[in-house]
Amino acid sequence: MIIQFRRYGFVLRVAIFTLPLLSFLLSAYICTHWIGIWPELSPTDNWYLTLFTTMVWSIVAERQEVTSITKVSAENTGLRASFSACGITYLVDFVALFLVHQRFYSRLYIILSGVILLILAVSVRTLFRILVRQLAVRRPAVKVIIVGVGRLAARAALRIQRNDFVRCQVVGYIQLLGEEIRVSNAPIFQLDELDAIENLNADDILVAVPSEQYGDIRRCISKLEILCKPIRIIVNSGDGIKVRNRVIEVGRLQMLDLDPGPTSSIGYFLVKRGFDLVFAGTVLLAAAAPMLVIAMAIKLTSRGPVLFKQKRVGKNGNLFTMYKFRTMRMAPSGEGDTHWTAENDPRRTVFGSFLRKTSLDELPQFFNVLRGEMSVVGPRPERPHFVMKFRKDIALYQTRHHLNVGITGWAQVNGLRGDTSIHRRVRYDLYYLQHWSLLFDIRIIMMTIWGGFMGKNAY
Repeated sequence: MIIQFRRYGFVLRVAIFTLPLLSFLLSAYICTHWIGIWPELSPTDNWYLTLFTTMVWSIVAERQEVTSITKVSAENTGLRASFSACGITYLVDFVALFLVHQRFYSRLYIILSGVILLILAVSVRTLFRILVRQLAVRRPAVKVIIVGVGRLAARAALRIQRNDFVRCQVVGYIQLLGEEIRVSNAPIFQLDELDAIENLNADDILVAVPSEQYGDIRRCISKLEILCKPIRIIVNSGDGIKVRNRVIEVGRLQMLDLDPGPTSSIGYFLVKRGFDLVFAGTVLLAAAAPMLVIAMAIKLTSRGPVLFKQKRVGKNGNLFTMYKFRTMRMAPSGEGDTHWTAENDPRRTVFGSFLRKTSLDELPQFFNVLRGEMSVVGPRPERPHFVMKFRKDIALYQTRHHLNVGITGWAQVNGLRGDTSIHRRVRYDLYYLQHWSLLFDIRIIMMTIWGGFMGKNAY
């Protein structure tokens, strides 16, 4: 829910920030073709003025909340904010032109661009609101579980279901001890009914309890973390009081984000996904011929399909089908879902041993990357059987699923592959979660290329 809201905010910012360029182009066209006057500025000076205006406008528009997705979603036309931002921007423009002693320019051309900028800003906000609402209707609803059954939970349920930008559906409530029920239209569960809650297949968990019950939140969260879903706390801090640290506003709701990783940020989404698409596409193009040779060799040396398919647990605990080149002989369905691969495993084929030793069997996973199910770098995806076991036995194990799972990872390049310590692997995964950056990803990829493919635990 929150990442959708942030994506809309990012698109709105980009659209608003590019408006000065469009306004100067339209003003120049109108002055030249309709009015019959020339802007008088040289092309170089005009470019400098446009760039300067864009920089000033970006700062002022942000300060005046012209780019605020919250204001747009709250039925705000933004006319007053846009008028104020345009006025300040062009006042700075005229002062700058005066200071650089630029006298040969058409005041009509610049003023007209300011009027056009104001019209465009109001129009973009209005059109953006209409388009996003139309898009929200066509998207599947975000399934939400609300912790709490009191007055605050009822108000939160009403508001998120009325939000036009992100369509939400409350699929269940969790009642805390001693809470009076004020909600309806969805089943109510107790905190200990985790199996039934997990079957709701929710996308988000919202904690909506009054301040006097904040002492129960830690116990509540420690139990709900096993579901591996994003948890947000609806902040009920009173009028005029806002918590700025990791608080996200969705419409008129304030939510405290408890996601320990960077996955809700636009920077993570754009940089990580963009890098994954470029890198995976490049690898698949470069390795197309070797992959064809490997496929033919598998077919010629053993009976069975070329690809091995297996269910793995990905981001937020969602299941996906992971692809690898088949390296083992055909076995009963499901046998590999509950057994580790051991050194000198008798199930391996001769050619499969070579593929596993060199990690070439992992190449088809780049198709999973293109599909958005995996990343190039991230915690390794595990089988559902082991996830169910580890999440009960190992503290914070499920936290690793807040990130996209990866082909390689910080744990793997540090020798933690195959049948190695799960506790140590989780520590490395959590370190990566807390310190993610694009440079860190590149470092892990370089370490994988340099020494990771032929690691001693690659079997």
